[in-house]
Amino acid sequence: MSNIFQDIKDRIDLKDLVRYYGLNVDRGGFACCPFHNERNPSFKVYEDHYHCFGCGAHGDHTDFVEKLYGVSNIEAAKKISHDFGLGLCDGEIAIPAKRKKLRPPKDEGFELWVKESVPLLIEYKKLLQYWGKIYDPRSPIDKVDERYIESVHNRGYAEYFLDQLLYGTENEKRAMYETDRDYPLTVKIRLDSLDTVCRNACKSKAI
Repeated sequence: MSNIFQDIKDRIDLKDLVRYYGLNVDRGGFACCPFHNERNPSFKVYEDHYHCFGCGAHGDHTDFVEKLYGVSNIEAAKKISHDFGLGLCDGEIAIPAKRKKLRPPKDEGFELWVKESVPLLIEYKKLLQYWGKIYDPRSPIDKVDERYIESVHNRGYAEYFLDQLLYGTENEKRAMYETDRDYPLTVKIRLDSLDTVCRNACKSKAI
């Protein structure tokens, strides 16, 4: 429990986290602040913290969820662990959304699909990056590990799919939903086929 806050920072990109909870972050790292009304984005997301130049809101991963949902810092950490499937602590909770809606209501099936797909694809992307790095053949005569082959074959599409869900327009996301909605399920089946030690080892590595 004592390392849960650092584990969250190590495993989840802050931009991925704030996008997961509804912010539309542009390529420069700016978004409209969820903590005050504004039309021009003044909320800047950095690698390890965020800062709003409009209202002064400032913090890291758990601070963001704490303020967004009005919960304690440890409850925010548990929610992040639950939502992203990190399994960092007992008693993880799914806190009902009691915050200002950032977007109008949409199709619940589609929204749930996006919400459940993102953590799976983040984990799979990191897994493929990890395998591509540690199983890269050192010489032409080395036997090519099947995990390296999987990384080469699947990494590009996994990254593309995740980018579409995180950064794509509404129409682009729905296009993925209509054309390949079963892909995240395929990823889940693949991840579930791995032992816990392997998955946790890959999650904890800085790629």
